[in-house]
Amino acid sequence: MTPPRNEKMTPTADAPPARFDPPLRASLRAVGLAGCLLAAGALELAGARAAISVALGAALAAGNLWALARVVTALLPDEGAAPDARSRAARSSARNRGGWAAVALTKTFGLLAVAWLLMRHGIVSPLPMLIGFGSLPIGIAIGSLVSNRGRQ
Repeated sequence: MTPPRNEKMTPTADAPPARFDPPLRASLRAVGLAGCLLAAGALELAGARAAISVALGAALAAGNLWALARVVTALLPDEGAAPDARSRAARSSARNRGGWAAVALTKTFGLLAVAWLLMRHGIVSPLPMLIGFGSLPIGIAIGSLVSNRGRQ
């Protein structure tokens, strides 16, 4: 059964987290684009194996940024919410901080474990994968420059 169209839905404590802000979305897209460009360059200069290593390194970097952004947005209060909703969210966030800290710790160990497994089994080469990780600072820098241009 669907609610009437004129009835407003009120946010609850179980509501999904707010979407990422525009600068963060731009940075995530720029990390992906930088990873694709680096992988294409590796394909042209060093071959398919290096390109796969660069692409997997860039994918790990983008996944790491996405997971970190999820943790940070879950821990920070929503500034657009009403003061009463913010205080409820702050109480709820205080209860959930331990869980999100566990997620952050798992994310870190997961990143290291996946990188180690990929190198241990010879799926990727370490240096090209490190070049793929380079898409993270490149993408964040480009994303922040592009997203700040529209604000001026």
